[in-house]
Amino acid sequence: MSKKQDILDAALRLFTENGVRATSTKSIATEAGISEALIFKHFGTKDNLLEEIIRKGYQEAIRETKPFLAGQSPQEYICNLIELPVKLVRSNPDFWRMQYKIMPLNPISYRYHENFMRPSIEKLPQSFAALHYLEPALEAELLLIYIDGVWKYFAAHELSSEKKLALIEVMKQKYNL
Repeated sequence: MSKKQDILDAALRLFTENGVRATSTKSIATEAGISEALIFKHFGTKDNLLEEIIRKGYQEAIRETKPFLAGQSPQEYICNLIELPVKLVRSNPDFWRMQYKIMPLNPISYRYHENFMRPSIEKLPQSFAALHYLEPALEAELLLIYIDGVWKYFAAHELSSEKKLALIEVMKQKYNL
């Protein structure tokens, strides 16, 4: 593993555990087993380091979800979107736990998340319209609020896989999926 990746991994662990503000570059260096100067050499600032973690986390999320959400019927798309929180949090739990903690106060984190969700924000109303919902835009907004709350809940709480899947199934039943 490269030193740069060691820094990213250590920073993600510490940002998740302690928060970004409470984590110093010195503590990241100690956790990664490198000099603090190496962090600045690779990333310049702690903010750049954080942005790199966020960028990589969303790149991974896109790789993971793009095939899952592409080329689906409207029903399949809605069903898969409802399952998205489980898929995301399972694939990279530390990243999503960190995102849950920092997104309300971090504009960079928030911007990456908005960009990640943008295709769904555009496609979901079309899916509901194709299924002849009376208020497709409102249905889409409501479902996106649900999905946003569910991934945050899953990231913040240690739930069993069975419980997570049961919650997802209840939501799918509400849409007759």
